[in-house]
Amino acid sequence: MDFISNQEPQIREMLATLRVNTLEELFEAIPTHLKLKRPAQDDGLAEYEGLRLMEALAAKNTFPSFESYLGAGAYEHHVPALVSAVTSKSEFLTAYTPYQAEASQGMLQIIFEFQSAICALTGLDVANASVYDGACACAEAVLMAMRYHKNRSKILIADSLHPHYRGVVQQYLQSHECQIQFISFDAHQQLNLEELDQQLDDQTVAILIQSPNFFGTLESVQEISKRAKQVDALTILCANPLAYGIYASAAELGVNIAVGDCQPFGIPLEFGGPYAGYMACRQELVRQLPGRLVGETVDKQGGRGFVLTLQAREQHIRREKATSNICTNQALAALASLVAMLWYGKEGILALALTNYQRAAYLRHQLANLPGLKVQEQAPIFNEFVVQFARPVNEVQAHFRAHGIEPGLALERYFPALTSHLLVAVTETKSLAQLDRYVQIAQSLGAHDHD
Repeated sequence: MDFISNQEPQIREMLATLRVNTLEELFEAIPTHLKLKRPAQDDGLAEYEGLRLMEALAAKNTFPSFESYLGAGAYEHHVPALVSAVTSKSEFLTAYTPYQAEASQGMLQIIFEFQSAICALTGLDVANASVYDGACACAEAVLMAMRYHKNRSKILIADSLHPHYRGVVQQYLQSHECQIQFISFDAHQQLNLEELDQQLDDQTVAILIQSPNFFGTLESVQEISKRAKQVDALTILCANPLAYGIYASAAELGVNIAVGDCQPFGIPLEFGGPYAGYMACRQELVRQLPGRLVGETVDKQGGRGFVLTLQAREQHIRREKATSNICTNQALAALASLVAMLWYGKEGILALALTNYQRAAYLRHQLANLPGLKVQEQAPIFNEFVVQFARPVNEVQAHFRAHGIEPGLALERYFPALTSHLLVAVTETKSLAQLDRYVQIAQSLGAHDHD
């Protein structure tokens, strides 16, 4: 965005309006020792010198030269060139989300198409215009369930849900009168169904699970949904939207609310954000859906038009009636995801998801054949998996980094019992040669059998 500074005529006009004679007089309330001296003409760096300094500082960061196998909710995917070409258009490129009176038909149509794409992926009846991110979507979904079951108080959350997501949910719920119970995972990094059966009762509002979960493992979602339904509890599924390309949809699994992060579609890593969270639900829950929802209508001439149909935040209705004060939607990030989804199309998303699955499965199988490594091969995965090394994780990381590879996420940070485990993520950005090189470096580590 261009910046045009005020010139002397504008400054004099503003000072006159404020009934102040000089700029110094305007700021006289600020103590002298807090004021910066006016810079001299030769003070600081020229624009060119500043650019060279920033380039020199950036060159010290060697991480971009690494091959990264980090994942855990933020994945390295190819972003089609069309995405930036569309999202960088001036009519879209803004941090501000317009309200109904200001929203153009183009912006409303984009939101409508985004909602339609999310419904197509999840198989559910209705989706909102997006929320902040996947963690926020999880928390808002739990609040939805609590509004639906007003006379219940127990929330069940899988320990295999992303730890950051769990933290956000707990933060949201700390001022609510509810009881949070965490359900552990078994040796296969899947939800402990026996423990679930012990916790499910007529006070259960909902169970929040992730599949593929934090470890990349698929949960028995359909079985979990059936058990929740027996006590009329809701099932909330957090899922990587790309996984729907090859696995069953949320609707097919009996889920009531589907949430997740759109980052795998068209949104670069960007140091952790901004991303866009998606939310979809069955028709009977639509009145509890937060944020904004765009619907389709016709104008006086019979032409196609778009309007905001449900606006359940406090800026639109009485504060005590609002479902949430959540951001209206992540317009630009949601648009980027929509463009990517439309670019790939139904067949392309299937092919992309299959590529992610196959390359992760290949690396997992190759590592499982190495002595000293333990890889869980019994449970189904999507594009990441857990590897247990015979050596401490810091030694493993140092060995891989010496070869220009970031080998994965150390799980001990989140799960102290998993002291020698790495979470390894593989996407379509990794070639067969890269995967084979990872295996060779793991083999050269000289790992011995882990007792």
